[in-house]
Amino acid sequence: MLLPKIKNLRLNQKTTETEQQQEQGTESRESGVGSRESGTGNKEQGTVTEGKKPQAEKPATPQQTPSPKTPVKEPEKTPNAKPPDQPEKKPQTEKPATPAQPSSPQPSPPEVKPAEPRGSIYLIQESSKMLVKVNRNLNANTPLTDSINALLAGPTPDEIMRRIESYVPEGSRLLSARVEGTTAVLDFNQEFRYNQHGREGCEAQIKQIVWTATEFSNIQNVQFLIEGQKVDFLSEGVVIRNPIGR
Repeated sequence: MLLPKIKNLRLNQKTTETEQQQEQGTESRESGVGSRESGTGNKEQGTVTEGKKPQAEKPATPQQTPSPKTPVKEPEKTPNAKPPDQPEKKPQTEKPATPAQPSSPQPSPPEVKPAEPRGSIYLIQESSKMLVKVNRNLNANTPLTDSINALLAGPTPDEIMRRIESYVPEGSRLLSARVEGTTAVLDFNQEFRYNQHGREGCEAQIKQIVWTATEFSNIQNVQFLIEGQKVDFLSEGVVIRNPIGR
């Protein structure tokens, strides 16, 4: 009787052990599944952590919302209206310019003497033996006397270089000069009568005197005197008794 009971106890123990083992196996399988799931979660976490570390996002700066602007109404434009923000400009009266005073007294300019009147005398061109007109400055008070004296003085150095000469005898002097009507009465010394160039020289000297004197519009001819007296001839028979014109 005891044997079947023992057998039944053993069978019951085995059955209990078997059920406990099954329960443990089931728990172990469930724990295995949980471990696998946790492993999968770890793998996913590892996958996330293998690359670059995610940078911490900076907190977004809150954008400032612009304050609503109050609409500005433009003033109505009226013709010839001045802007409201500009003050009215008053016309400025111009001050009279103050004349600048010189810092130091300026020297007064030199007095300019009136230019002497220009006159003309007649000389002889050496190559052609023709009369040549040249200019001279004359005294306004005695232009006739000045022009005859300039002729007696002869050519200037520049005129001599241009082969211009005078046939009036050297040593000739004008003793007096006056105008009677349209005739210039000219009184010469004795040296005026004698010309070393012969008759041609005497004729040339007469032409020089007559053309120089009649350069003035109020003179038409010349009456020659020698030492205050009328004479008939110069040397070589040139007649000077009557007034001579051009």
